[in-house]
Amino acid sequence: GNPQVIEIGNNVFRQFNRIAEGSLEPLPARHVDTGMGFERLCMVLQGVQSNYDTDVFTPIIRRLEVLSGQAYSGTDKKSDIAIRVVADHLRAVSFAIADGQLPSSSGAGYVIRRILRRAVRYGYSFLGQKEPFICTLVDVLSAEMGDAFPELRKSQQLISRVIREEEEGFLRTLEKGITLLDEVIVRESGEVIAGSTVFELYAPIGFPADLTALIASERGKRLDQPGF
Repeated sequence: GNPQVIEIGNNVFRQFNRIAEGSLEPLPARHVDTGMGFERLCMVLQGVQSNYDTDVFTPIIRRLEVLSGQAYSGTDKKSDIAIRVVADHLRAVSFAIADGQLPSSSGAGYVIRRILRRAVRYGYSFLGQKEPFICTLVDVLSAEMGDAFPELRKSQQLISRVIREEEEGFLRTLEKGITLLDEVIVRESGEVIAGSTVFELYAPIGFPADLTALIASERGKRLDQPGF
């Protein structure tokens, strides 16, 4: 229960394969798998209190400070969280695209799209970023991780282009959706926003229901269960 106590790694003793009917079949080769979090290991070795204070993240965070004009200082909780979200999600999306997974409307590609859209939304709402900006961070990530993950450098232009296209599309949706949602919040005096309103935002412009719920909660509102 103490936040200063974290799991750095764990050992998994691989010995059996569980068959569909529940029995255990001995593996032909048995071994110990040591799972260790790279960022957490860096945190320990560099003597800092957070993954985001390691040199894995600080170059990206410094660039974000310049872009946003906001310091990552611990004094503004919302902007600090937004900077961490963007830095983290940039890495996840860039590595995925370098591995061949593009954002899409279904399956694994939709996971990538949602991760990227979450980063765009935090940058828009808390860092004042109304234009594509995550795509401008790819060069920093490539410079920092390109030696260990050369696919980043090989695909750097593709990654930047894909992220920019996704940002441009979602920023239009985001601006329109937030405007419409705020109009609803002003119009409806109660604490609960109807599920039909969620659908009205989702159907014509693709404004995600989970984003509607998040923004509504920030405005002191909550959603009825969406009816779709």
